[in-house]
Order: sequence, then C-alpha cells, then structure tokens
Amino acid sequence: MASHEDELLDVARLLIRRRSGLRGPLPSARVRRSVSTSYYAIFHFIANETAGRLVGKTSNLLKRRRLLSRTITHASVRSALDKLKGKVVEKSVDDFFALPGNPQPNPVPPFVQFFATSFAGAQAQREDADYDLTKPLTAADATLIRRQVKRAIELWKNASATSDTDFKNAISALIVLKGRLRKEG
Repeated sequence: MASHEDELLDVARLLIRRRSGLRGPLPSARVRRSVSTSYYAIFHFIANETAGRLVGKTSNLLKRRRLLSRTITHASVRSALDKLKGKVVEKSVDDFFALPGNPQPNPVPPFVQFFATSFAGAQAQREDADYDLTKPLTAADATLIRRQVKRAIELWKNASATSDTDFKNAISALIVLKGRLRKEG
C-alpha cells in the first residue's frame, strides 16, 4: 500500500504528464496544481512523521496520531526547519539538539539540511502556484520541485543511524513547539 506522500507525488506527476498527441504548453492550472500537490506531499510527510515519533506508530494509536498531525501548521514546520538549514543548528535551539560528548555548535546532518531547504523551496513555490497567477510556472518547474521533494523524503527515510533518529525526534518536538523554546535564566 502506497503512503500518502507517495500518492500525492504520483498525482503531481500525472498532472504534468503530456497526453499522447498533445502539443504546446500544459494548462497552467495543471502545472500549478502539480507544484502545490508536491508541497503537500512533503508537508503531510513531516506532519505524519512528527506525530508518529511523538505518539508512536502502532495501529492502535492511529486516531491519536491523526489528531496530533492535524495540529501541526505550515508555519510551525517552517519555523522549526528554518533553524536547521545551515551547517550548524541555529543558536536559539542549539542546547536542545546537544548530546553529551558532542561538540557545539551542533552540526546539522546533510539529510536534514536538504529536507529543510526542500521544504522551504516547495512552500515558496506552492505559494506562487496558488496565489500569484502572474508568476509563470512550467512543467519543468513542477517536475523539479516534485523530484526534490521525493528526494528529501527518501533521504529522511533512509537516515537510520542512532544520531539521525535522535535528531529526527528532536525536530519532531521542535515542530510541535512551533520552532520556539523558552530559555531558562
């Protein structure tokens, strides 16, 4: 059974598939819907991933995961991931990602950097696709964003070292905290 993000990425691909015998540019609405659908693939992936990491992934917890994932906002994901786009964790959340014996500032794993920049790029493209009809978008743009989103999700899924798992857990908590921590003292 395909995951929700895989289904969304398939729809994004089908929207820009050229039917046999057709020439000229694809209808703008199809291109824009493809871009938007690719963004929703990465958004729903990270929302479901966050809920699964914080609630648990067993089947008897499905309702609880769905309830939690519905509370995750686009802004909270963006706020959390923006702190992880660089080579090191942003100072405002550095202590949260620190592990005993690891150097500070904490390095951001490459898969997280790629995921964070892919999310931001897909979100910006989705906003253009949905709200700025003066912004030209092509099937090539839609294909590029779909491929980048797909790669970001694959890299996230394949990162399985203990340190990667810990980093994913911390990101999930930071997303629920809307990217903000209360500083002591």
